[in-house]
Parts: sequence; C-alpha cells; structure tokens
Amino acid sequence: MLKNIKTERLQEIADYVENNGYILTKEKYGISDDTIKRYKRELMKREVKINKTTDMNTDENIKKILEAYYITGYAENIETVKRYIRSAKKRFPEWVDFMESTMSIRKNYTTQEIKQIARGERKPPTRTKEIGFTGEKFVFAHITDSHMGSIFFKEYVWDAMCKEIERRDVDRVFHTGDVVEGLNSKRIDMIYECTHIGYDKQKEYAVQMLNKIQAPIEAVDGNHDRWFKKSAGACIVKDIANEVDHMSYLGEDMADVLINDVVIRLWHGEDGSSYATSYRLQKLIEAFTGGDKPNILLAGHTHKMCNIFDRNVHCLSGGAISTQSTFMKRTKKANHTGFYIVEVVMNERGVVQFTPTFYPFYE
Repeated sequence: MLKNIKTERLQEIADYVENNGYILTKEKYGISDDTIKRYKRELMKREVKINKTTDMNTDENIKKILEAYYITGYAENIETVKRYIRSAKKRFPEWVDFMESTMSIRKNYTTQEIKQIARGERKPPTRTKEIGFTGEKFVFAHITDSHMGSIFFKEYVWDAMCKEIERRDVDRVFHTGDVVEGLNSKRIDMIYECTHIGYDKQKEYAVQMLNKIQAPIEAVDGNHDRWFKKSAGACIVKDIANEVDHMSYLGEDMADVLINDVVIRLWHGEDGSSYATSYRLQKLIEAFTGGDKPNILLAGHTHKMCNIFDRNVHCLSGGAISTQSTFMKRTKKANHTGFYIVEVVMNERGVVQFTPTFYPFYE
C-alpha cells in the first residue's frame, strides 16, 4: 500500500522520472505508468499535508502549496488552492504569472519539446502519416484557408463543396491551414469582421462545419490558427480534430502523408504573395533537396489557385474557401475562391496520372 512506502523512496522515483522520463523509470523500477503517477500524487499529498500547528498563510507556505499544484496539476482541495491563488495574486503577482505560464507550457509541450525550447532548438511538430490504400486511383480534395468565424467564410460555398466531395466519392480531404479566422491582437479591427469571436466560439463553429464532410480529413494549421497559440498557448486545430471523429491534426504548417510510397506534402507557410502566382510554388520546389522531394505538394496561405509540375513534383496552390477579405482588397491581393478535387493514378513507379479539377466560386 502507498502509505507503507517511505517518502524518500517516492521522492527518488519522482526525481528519476523527471530527469529520465517514464520509459527508463519503468525499466529501472519495474513499475507501470499508472503506478508512477500514483506515486507522484501520493508524494504531492504528503508534501502539501497541512500541519495544524503551522501558519499556512505565510508567503513561503502558500508558494509551496501552489508550486506543487502548478507543477503537477494536482490539488487535494481545489477550493483551498483557488483561495491561495487569489491571495497570492495580491501579494506576489509576478510569481503567480510566472507559475501559470509554466503550467501552460507543461500542458502544451512534451518534456522533449521543452528541452528543445530551452536550447533554442525547437522545430515545428510535424510528422508523416501513412494511409493504407489498396486501389489504383486515389481521389482527394484539397481545401485551404477556410477562415471559419469570419464574415468572409460563406456557408453556401462550404455546403456546395461538401456535396461535391460526397458526389465524387472522395477518399481523403486535405486541409492546408487557416481553418479558423483567429484574432490578431495587432489588428483589433478584425473583430468587426468576425461572426464568431474568440477561441471557444470559433472552435465550436469549425467542429460543426467539419462534421458536414463525410470523408476523412487530414489537416495542418496556418498562421491564423496559430494566433490563439501565440496569445494563449492554445492549438485550436488540434483541439478541433479531437472533437471531429474523422479528422486528424498532422502538425504545424507542414506534414507528409504517405500513400503506397507516394508522398503528399501539406504546406501552409507564413510568407506573402509573389509577383507571379506560380513563383512561390517554384521557389518551394526549388528549395527541396533531392531526397526530400514529395511526389505531390499541396500549398495554402496565399489564397491563389495554381497548378504546376516541376522537378517531377505535382504542385497545387489551393485558392481559398473564404472570399476576398477587406485586408486583401486594401492591399490589392486577388482571392481565388474555390477548391480542388484530384484523381491520382499510382503504381510501383509512383504517380503516373494526376488530374486536378478546380471548382471556382464567384460572388
């Protein structure tokens, strides 16, 4: 039983898992993940156990109790912890801000990512997802820059797209970022162009819209989606995918999807529009090293439709589901509203036929 384990032993295991991770801890001590978590909770209980003869309202004791809560997320009595937090915000607000930021970082990043951040080495969390497919012709939709929650997102466009995806019996839908509108603190005027304001409202609306699509969805996030991450540490596309059963979040800005040795790369980026529609795609393809080239590149961000073939890479810029924004009108940037449905014939040599169809919309 836990009460029979010495505090020193619990502390030893807690220190080891903090420094070496769960896998090595399980191997060294022969215990499971759940047991490690129980040990850590028991240690926290013992550390925050109140001695009735001690004045718990001293700065030192309040910080000790709150530090345990901010690090582990565990509270024996959450109402007591909330009372201490209110007191601490008055007595040492800067310390509370620091601890709450630390708690947010621990929730949103793995231990390895935190170490990379500390060393200045962190890279966007991207990954390769392998999709099983046994046919010869693979049909996918490329959608991008929907900006849900903005007045420039039109449900009639979305509904028409969903119907065509169902009619064409699409195998997969790839979304290359800017799923939601977000809210840029440096552009406060954006609030007047939002139909849904804030993280919760935009997330709920996006879940509602994405559930209209019948095919599986693979998505990366874009710069608009990441405004919530930059301001509050919230990864909204990941959270949306957690509530849409047939949707997967593949990472920040870019990800690879592997289908029968054919690599499809999803890309958003934070660069701007180029003087020629194809120039951005050409520079992207030019930058790929020989062993890192995808077979198909699907790009978002610029709201431009384009189809080129260069260095044996089939490349699409997906236009935008949203219509032209006030910002794009003001800066004289065109907006190609629409989406692609693509038929790909594959064999052991890779892509042997690539047939994209763009569906434009006009206001």
